[in-house]
Amino acid sequence: MPGLLTVAPSNPKDAYGLLKTAIRNDNPVIFLESEKLYNVQGELPEEEFTIEFGKANIVQEGNDVTILTWSYTMQIVLEAVALLEKENISVELIDVRSLHPLDEDTIIKSVQKTNHAVIVQEAWPIASFGDHLTRVISTKAFDYLDAPVELISSKPVPMPYSFPLEEATLPSAARVGKAVKRCLS
Repeated sequence: MPGLLTVAPSNPKDAYGLLKTAIRNDNPVIFLESEKLYNVQGELPEEEFTIEFGKANIVQEGNDVTILTWSYTMQIVLEAVALLEKENISVELIDVRSLHPLDEDTIIKSVQKTNHAVIVQEAWPIASFGDHLTRVISTKAFDYLDAPVELISSKPVPMPYSFPLEEATLPSAARVGKAVKRCLS
């Protein structure tokens, strides 16, 4: 929605810094938090800090593929990246964290470097933020892509209440790994 700033932290440090920025901002801010992250722990600096909206975080630099994610799916992607590194696949991992404004420059520069992009989100694939990112990359970095942008999403079904079925519906490290390999083949 135009005029609404939107952020989605993936860890306690980002949640703290983005929330401080949101509180101090005179504009309306949508702060998306995943309840699945409530048990995630992390270090916080003792001094107060903020995180600027519109700045993605390069979690890890790599050369083979760019993976973009935010919020809870970062935990899944970190697991996938560890598995991919064992197979000598170098991943550039970007935590988008600020959905609007979007740090297009960081995303496009990364895709220009790796020539491959995989987007991982918890939402359904149609009319989603990941869908929007796919369009941004396909429009602004088309000449650099060696393969189509891969979008890993929840399967397009109603979310089940059974834990095993929920796990089968959501993105997984295995699905991310397969998408990366498909992208690189």
